[in-house]
Amino acid sequence: MGAMRLYFYLLLGVGLTAVFTACQSTQNYEDSTAPLFEGSYAETPADFSGKIKIVSWNIKFAEEVEQALTELQEVEALQGADFLLLQEMDEAGVDAIARTLGYNYVYYPASVHAENGLNFGNAILSKWPLSQPEKILLPHESPTNGQTRIAITAVATVGDREIPVYSIHTETFVLSSEKRLQQTEAIVEQIDEAVAVVIAGGDFNTISQIGVAALEERFARVDMERVSANTGPTVIRGSKGFTADHIFARNSEVIARGVWPDTEASDHFPVWVELVLLD
Repeated sequence: MGAMRLYFYLLLGVGLTAVFTACQSTQNYEDSTAPLFEGSYAETPADFSGKIKIVSWNIKFAEEVEQALTELQEVEALQGADFLLLQEMDEAGVDAIARTLGYNYVYYPASVHAENGLNFGNAILSKWPLSQPEKILLPHESPTNGQTRIAITAVATVGDREIPVYSIHTETFVLSSEKRLQQTEAIVEQIDEAVAVVIAGGDFNTISQIGVAALEERFARVDMERVSANTGPTVIRGSKGFTADHIFARNSEVIARGVWPDTEASDHFPVWVELVLLD
């Protein structure tokens, strides 16, 4: 194992035990339809203004949900989102956030994580009605613990628009860059090019500008741009910042965007955008 690769492993929080222990016991959910958790706590907004706000956040192992809730309620940049795209969540944490803040949600776990024995997956929380939930099983298991990653999607009814929304979590640098891009391609292949507006966001674990550019190129194939560009790093390791989390959209114009770097709820900063949806 090269020194540079080991350095990247440590930067991404994998840890020596995970790096040097092959295929720890991880229970993957290989059924593309289950388990599915859903909840409906939102009152549908009376009118659609043409603007939407999206927050994407990896809340590490859902360990600090109460702190995350505090920040979602008190930090102006994170307040009032139409969509919360969450990663590394369990079902209890998702339901607590949705119930407290008044969201509808769909949640799929990818696996039972070997580190804590809890479900580990992605959620879409929406102020708008959600339907047609799906789980996308991404190719290639982690070489360190055999864990698989997923993307999830649902259709949000926003006014008179039907908007596909994706919450995504691809593998860390323990997987080769080629295989990580194949995970992104598996998502992009699912995106309908005929739909006017599409939203996708999550933790892509990118750690270089080359990796970000490759990600942008894949989404550009389906006319989606990185609307969270130029918001700054979303992960700090030592003295280095990495832009690991991103939001993409089709047929929209950015009003505002940013990251919240002062979080105490996770090792990832939440990234947010406000958009005008175009006809």
